[in-house]
Parts: sequence; C-alpha cells; structure tokens
Amino acid sequence: MARNTSVSNVTTNNDSDIIYVAKLHWVIFVWPIAIFFLGLFLGIEFWQMKEVAILLIVFSIVWLAATWITYQYSSLTIKKNQVIIRSGFLVRQTIDLPMKKIESIDIRQNVCGSLFQYGMLMITGTGGTRNSINFVDKPLTCRRYIEQLIHA
Repeated sequence: MARNTSVSNVTTNNDSDIIYVAKLHWVIFVWPIAIFFLGLFLGIEFWQMKEVAILLIVFSIVWLAATWITYQYSSLTIKKNQVIIRSGFLVRQTIDLPMKKIESIDIRQNVCGSLFQYGMLMITGTGGTRNSINFVDKPLTCRRYIEQLIHA
C-alpha cells in the first residue's frame, strides 16, 4: 500500500517512482503537550506558581511549534532506485541513497516504539556510512519495502 504525500498538483516522472513515503510518528508531540497541561494544572491549582505556570506554557507552545515544523518537513521517501531522507526546516538536510549502495537496514525500538509502531531507522551504505531518521512511523514497513527493492 503506497502512500503519496505530494503537495503540488504537477505530476512529474519522479513522482511516479515513489513506492512509499513515511512521516514521523505522532508520539513526538507527547512531551510538549504534557508540559503544556502541567503548566495549566499548576496555574489553575496553585495560584502561587502562576509565573512558573506561564513559563511552562510558553515554553511548551514554542516546543510544540518547533516539533510541528519538524514533523511537516521530515520524511523518508522510498523510490524504485533510491531512498531519500529529508529533515530540517531552516537547515535542510537531504540524504539520497541509491538502492545499490545500501548494505543493511537497522531498526531500533523501545517497548513504547514496538507498541505504537515507531522507531529509529538506520541505513548503512557501502563504505560504512550511516544515515538515520528517528521517530519514523512504521519502520518495519519501510525496511520491508527497501529490502524488497534491493532483492528485486
């Protein structure tokens, strides 16, 4: 099942090569939202801590905005002949890995990652170069698609 998240209406030949697009998992929003609600709780229940509560709320809103920008501008695109890892907003990093140059694909998940289907996908290329993307949604699916294309 391919998932295409193309923004533009113009279709190019490169878009037809896309097999799968993985975004980051929603779990990256948990801590900023938890800090926001902690600030609300402190501000409502303990009026003496109003300044601390406001500081926590402002901090969490800034953190949430930065996390949303990271979420919007990070992806892992699997094409027929290459894997593209994109991350960053102000400092944009794009890593293009040809399928022929991929040696191994490692997935690192903790218990929560296994339950909620997220983790770190680390791709090792020829020469020992390692490229990774953290908190990727459904990393096992990504690995399956890449391995199928490598062995095809």
